[in-house]
Amino acid sequence: MRPLTQIRSKSITTVYRLESAIYLLIAFLLAFMALESLYVTVKSLWIVPSGTSLSDHLVSALNGVLFVIILLELLGTVINHLREGGFQLRPFLIIGIVSSVRRILVLGAQLSTSRSLAVTGPVERALLELAVDAVVILTLSFALYIYSKTKRPKFTARRSTQSADPR
Repeated sequence: MRPLTQIRSKSITTVYRLESAIYLLIAFLLAFMALESLYVTVKSLWIVPSGTSLSDHLVSALNGVLFVIILLELLGTVINHLREGGFQLRPFLIIGIVSSVRRILVLGAQLSTSRSLAVTGPVERALLELAVDAVVILTLSFALYIYSKTKRPKFTARRSTQSADPR
């Protein structure tokens, strides 16, 4: 091997290792964030602050649990990247769907517990936001469906040689 090729090869290997180390650090941070968010959510279930209705408190807890699910989906994406490499679209579509569902659930619960329904401005804005989130969910679900139908299974070299063998 020529010296320049060796340097280039070592540099690329170093960059890949650095990238993996950064992804590993991100995975640990996401796991810590998920654990911390879950801890705070569970802890907050035991204490209802004064001046807060129980339903508002439960909406906040639901928001926290759904946020933990989003963090776990991101963690799964990072773990898959470390295992298989490359970009994976499916987890991001799922994260988008869960995020939009989370927003719809929280906004719907806030609307149902709101004491200021007489004010039309915020209600109309919230309903518009609900409609936009619903369209986002439908669009992302359709994209996930199309993606699952067009994704081809990976064939390893071993499989392809076995299928080419006429025995």
